[in-house]
Amino acid sequence: MNERQLRSAYVLGIAASAYALWYFVASSANLLAAGFGLVTVLLLIRLRRLIADS
Repeated sequence: MNERQLRSAYVLGIAASAYALWYFVASSANLLAAGFGLVTVLLLIRLRRLIADS
């Protein structure tokens, strides 16, 4: 994958993970919400590193 495709994949992953985080927080499933919160943070870190390298 080139850099542009990776950026799109990360942004899509962050959006999906943030939606899942919101959904599980709203339904009081805290363990799943914590997992999706962690995934969201990790994807944000990877995206920041990708942007910083370019």
